[in-house]
Amino acid sequence: MNQLQPPIHAGWAWHFGWLNLSVADIVVVALMLIVFVLALVIPFPGGREK
Repeated sequence: MNQLQPPIHAGWAWHFGWLNLSVADIVVVALMLIVFVLALVIPFPGGREK
């Protein structure tokens, strides 16, 4: 009864060499990149008053 079970494949994953990314991982990375770009583009509040 103590046999190893195969891994549960919950969805699609992108395989590129040693890198395996699930759809959720790709979405999180894309959101982080969007936030980073917005942080570079949007000025700080009150930064141009002086």
